[in-house]
Amino acid sequence: MIVSIVLGYLCGAIPFGLILTRAAGLGDIRRIGSGNIGATNVLRTGRKDLAAYTLIFDVVKGTAAVYAG
Repeated sequence: MIVSIVLGYLCGAIPFGLILTRAAGLGDIRRIGSGNIGATNVLRTGRKDLAAYTLIFDVVKGTAAVYAG
């Protein structure tokens, strides 16, 4: 049970929006638009591909956290 909780937390704590925008050279996504690190704010950067990847990775992250529990 404890392992499931830890895995769920660690999985949910990965900020894919922040990671992807920094890797693409766009800097800190938290300083753009609403300041959120989600896919909608990544879309505000004009990079539809990064927004799509952020959305997909966040969905997979949430699904993995559910299955870990």
